[in-house]
Amino acid sequence: MTQQLSTKPFYAEQIVGDQVPLPLVRDCYAVFACRHKFCREVCPVYQDDRNESHTSYGYHTAVLGIAHGFGDIDELHETITNCLECGGCETRCPNTLFAGDFYGTSTTTVNLVRKIRRDLVAAGTGFDGAPEILAQVDKYLGYFTGPVADLTKWADGLELPFSGATMLFVDYFNAFETTDVPRNAAKILKAAGVEFGILDHPGATLGELLDVDLAKFVEMGRHNVEALRRAGAKRVILINPHDYSYFTREYPQHLGELGFEVVYITDFLDELTKTGKLNYTAGRPGGATVSYHDPCTLSKICGITASPRSLISQLPGVEFIDVSPVTQWSYCCGKGNASFKALHPDKSYKIGTNRLQAAADLGVDQLVLACPHCKDQLTDVKARSGVPVEPVHVLSLIANALGLD
Repeated sequence: MTQQLSTKPFYAEQIVGDQVPLPLVRDCYAVFACRHKFCREVCPVYQDDRNESHTSYGYHTAVLGIAHGFGDIDELHETITNCLECGGCETRCPNTLFAGDFYGTSTTTVNLVRKIRRDLVAAGTGFDGAPEILAQVDKYLGYFTGPVADLTKWADGLELPFSGATMLFVDYFNAFETTDVPRNAAKILKAAGVEFGILDHPGATLGELLDVDLAKFVEMGRHNVEALRRAGAKRVILINPHDYSYFTREYPQHLGELGFEVVYITDFLDELTKTGKLNYTAGRPGGATVSYHDPCTLSKICGITASPRSLISQLPGVEFIDVSPVTQWSYCCGKGNASFKALHPDKSYKIGTNRLQAAADLGVDQLVLACPHCKDQLTDVKARSGVPVEPVHVLSLIANALGLD
């Protein structure tokens, strides 16, 4: 089940020095007063450095301390970078699990971290590594203002229209960095007889933008929503969990009703498989022993855990050794939802290595992924670490089973 939207308008009020909006003080006190600190045990960063200031409890307590005159927001310039924005703490927090009704709020650490980073940038202080992140944002915004044909180059030869009742939304990361993911998605949809289109000029979607400039993020979101409406979209299929969280959590909060259904690719393909529209008998058996990695955004933030497992279980020749999504609350590929890998490459590598090794300990050949960012990160980790587990995107397995690759 997708978690509720953050309905905390006071997050928009900037923290300046030691001046913290009173509603935010109360919100942070709800976490401080809980004292269970369950958030620590599912935090991949805390598992690595055992630094409580790098946890949900630590972030909320720091803001509470600032409000009581024990410092100011500028002092968080290093601390606030040590968050993957993976959402594990939100999932495990009693305020989210069962005490939200008592406190009148649930824990939204990811949004708090993003807010503090934006406030530091707005104040001119920035956070450690902010110039590098701003450069990454400029790179992606450059794609938007650059040659439009480059945005759909990944689809060369697929003959996809730029309109349709069903639209496949492809972000810049997939379009430029992991082109096999959108190409496999498109081939599979075509094999199932699905009529769909793509946007010829999508706007930028990236977590780094949420970390530094909310107004620009909303502007890009408005462009995407309006372009999809003009294209005739009644249903939009997402292939990036980060984008799915933006379309289901951020865009409705800032833009209102979208006017179309939003569905993740694994949910959509699972339904096609169960209704017999995908025939795996014509393809090649996988012949591998696999496990599945729950992408943080897809699982912990958006609550999608069943459909990837269902798809894997239906693939011929694949032996599936599953690990509960609850057990995986403390797992992460190490890349993070936005800036973490760029800001902390060594920690990122260690967290990713731990995840691959956990799969190796199961005795599997492959770790199946449903996120392009996880694929990118864990492929790099495998190459450096030598852990004998191959990261494979679930769409690659499906394309293989259909004989499309």
